[in-house]
Order: sequence, then C-alpha cells, then structure tokens
Amino acid sequence: MIKVQWSQAANDDLLNNADSLFLVDFDLADQLLTAADRASDFLALTPHAGSLVDATGLRKWRLGQLPFALLYSLNAERLVVLRVIHLRSDWQTLL
Repeated sequence: MIKVQWSQAANDDLLNNADSLFLVDFDLADQLLTAADRASDFLALTPHAGSLVDATGLRKWRLGQLPFALLYSLNAERLVVLRVIHLRSDWQTLL
C-alpha cells in the first residue's frame, strides 16, 4: 500500500464541486465525496490503475459514473492527488 496525499488544490476542488452539487442535489454531492474517498483507498492499493495523460507520468482516475476524475502523480513513496476535475471542463489547461 502506498501513501496517498491530497494537495490543497485537490481538496479545494473536491469541496467546491461538492458545494455546487449540494445546492442542486444532495445525493449527488454525497456520491462525489464517497467516490473520492473510495478512489483514494483503491489507488493506495493499485496506484498504476489510472490512465496516463501526459509524458510526465500524470495519471487520471474517473470517479465511478460521475463526470469527475482525480489527476494524480506517483513516485515510489507516495501518490499525490493534484486536482479533482470535471470531465466536461477544459481540464487539459491544468497540465
């Protein structure tokens, strides 16, 4: 198992997205938070599961059926969740 660390930007992304969803659909906001938590646990066990998105080794893991994904980097010691992205956004500009 590898250590998973969330960047401040990723934490902010997650909370901002959940807050926005909460205003529309509480259950959907809850699903996002739950999916992010489960993804952290899963990626700690299988860190290479996410697909590569660039030559630097940045990876992406979709949060279930939701239109969100984690962008993360990986080294021998830890996995760092860098951002929580909405897949319909222009998230490539974050790279």
